[in-house]
Amino acid sequence: MAGKRAGGARNHPARDSVAPGAGSGVVSGTTVTTIVRRVDELLGDAGVLRMLDQAGETRSREALDASAEWSSYDQVVALFEAATEVTGDPDFARRCGEDMLRQWEASEVAQLLRSLGSPGEVLRNIALATPKFSTAWVSEALEIGDDYAITATWAIGRSARHPAFCAYTGGLISRAPVLFGMDPATVVETKCQGRGDERCVYEARWDPDVSPDTDLQRRVAHLESQLGMMTERSEALQATARELASTEGVDAVLAAIARRAGAAVRAPRYVLAVNAGAGETRLHHHGFPNEAEAREVADQILAQQPEATGEAWLVVDVVSGSRHFGRLAALYPDGGRFFPTERRLLEAYAANAGAALNVVTALDEARRQNRTARALLDLASSLAEVGNSQEVAERLAHAIPTVVGCRHAAVLLWEPTEQVLRYRGMSGYRADTEARLRKVVLYERDIPELDQLRSQPEPRVVDIRTANASVRKLLRVAGVSTACVVPLVAGGEFYGIVTAPIDTAAGDADLFERLRGMAQQAATTLRNARLHERIRYQALHDALTGLPNRTLLADRAERALSASRREDGSVALLFVDLDNFKSVNDTLGHGTGDALLQVVARRLQQTVRATDSVARVGGDEFVVLLPKLSRTTTVGAVAEKLLDALREPFTIADHSLTISASIGTAVAERDDDFETLLTRADCTMYQAKSRGRDRVAHAA
Repeated sequence: MAGKRAGGARNHPARDSVAPGAGSGVVSGTTVTTIVRRVDELLGDAGVLRMLDQAGETRSREALDASAEWSSYDQVVALFEAATEVTGDPDFARRCGEDMLRQWEASEVAQLLRSLGSPGEVLRNIALATPKFSTAWVSEALEIGDDYAITATWAIGRSARHPAFCAYTGGLISRAPVLFGMDPATVVETKCQGRGDERCVYEARWDPDVSPDTDLQRRVAHLESQLGMMTERSEALQATARELASTEGVDAVLAAIARRAGAAVRAPRYVLAVNAGAGETRLHHHGFPNEAEAREVADQILAQQPEATGEAWLVVDVVSGSRHFGRLAALYPDGGRFFPTERRLLEAYAANAGAALNVVTALDEARRQNRTARALLDLASSLAEVGNSQEVAERLAHAIPTVVGCRHAAVLLWEPTEQVLRYRGMSGYRADTEARLRKVVLYERDIPELDQLRSQPEPRVVDIRTANASVRKLLRVAGVSTACVVPLVAGGEFYGIVTAPIDTAAGDADLFERLRGMAQQAATTLRNARLHERIRYQALHDALTGLPNRTLLADRAERALSASRREDGSVALLFVDLDNFKSVNDTLGHGTGDALLQVVARRLQQTVRATDSVARVGGDEFVVLLPKLSRTTTVGAVAEKLLDALREPFTIADHSLTISASIGTAVAERDDDFETLLTRADCTMYQAKSRGRDRVAHAA
């Protein structure tokens, strides 16, 4: 061999670990694109369509023109064979190898190869360069000189390479000197697996010496190539920026980043795994057979330091300033390696990704804050319109998922009379789950932390692993393992709690702050609603017995009368007056008399139906409203039951008292209003008294 001998490729020994049978491998999209473009140059669209049809190719022309998409070995063999036939060129595959670097001279791959400094160094690094074009075979440098190189290539997973690939490799090797402004090399395949040899061996020769004029021309061509590469890179970065700026949402940005990185650093597989907010790892990948395998690789690259993943995986951090989003990785099969400059290139795209994610997450945060502000404003507006605690609870529960970003939410209100918590507002639950939760009654003993919630109204996390039995049961019913609980406290008074599922037991300060603000707003509204309810209750109920007063009775009676006219039903009033009640006050005192009235009120309520109303309209006067008389229930029968109930002795302050009552009844006629019906029942009651008391009289 002529020229200065540079020795074998000692830094890149043959990869014995990659043995035949390890897999058939894939071929880069640049190879397929080169095939398609060459046929297009020779025969136009019609020729391309004939080739695709003959190759049995089902992918579209657009898909085959995407250089980042890799193809199977067999797919590319079919394309080579079909292209050779439709063009009639027996050297078509070799021409494609020669075309490869010519077509991609301004690409990142060509720039990587050119950065090695000479044709000899390019071919010395053939083991690294080969995976840029295919993982279906491996190569090594056997002997390198200033003007020659001997390299070997062999198939993975099969006994021999297809002849088209042998010719293609020869054409590709011949273009190495062209990268440096020299004439193509002369390449001879001295051994071939297709002819029964162990490996395909290529001897390449080129002339490194050129005349000054030729040298100048080649330098100009070289500079033009460099300018073209820089222009293409600039255009690619501008296209990336435009694409990222025009995308909506984090996932669209991540897909664009992964696609652009795959076009820059050629490898069969890519993974982009980042946390762009909300505690969720987002994954975009290419070249994996299924989602599970991609997820497994993503977990590995996130768990390990980039330098610990080996030479076949190129892993870089996706960062922006002090914020670490995740990692971007390009992957070869075992044994593949990357050029040192490829790390810098992938890092550039990762930095671009970090900056884009910073912007997108900031925009998402702004959108979320805007949604939160709107939801809080809507909540404030809706709360201003409510009149009772139940409505407050319902509207708060429906606002929480929008503000917090959770699936469902619930509001439990404290009922001071019974000293219990009940689910009053719910949103996002399945109907059966909601029905189960609405039946739940929580006593103080069920929530040992209740006193702490009252005294320290701060958000806290409830975890199913550490909660008590009652709370664990509720979490299981709701289908969550962790939830945020926020007390509703205003003016030192406890009104209930808000619950919302969260993704982590560690909690989220921002989420806590949003829930705290909503809880404070709702607690103030609940305080006002409870005050309004108390005032309304006092206005509509008797202060001594708690029974409806005349005003509330009139409202209920008018509603019942209106309904009876539509439904052709019956409404009745029973006017109940206690007999000789004055004597109780006179002999035992007004305190005993008041206590007796309270017990009488309860006994009357216990005697009638839940749909009936018992009201106190005077000192010892009560009225019973029967809004829907059934065919089997007569006014007389109800009146007799009331008399029987009142005849039973009363025990008041160690006194055993026996009283009676006079009852007048009136069944509504079609044109009756409440006052008319009440007057008739009152008059009839006096008839009962005049007939001897302790009896019932019915209006005619």
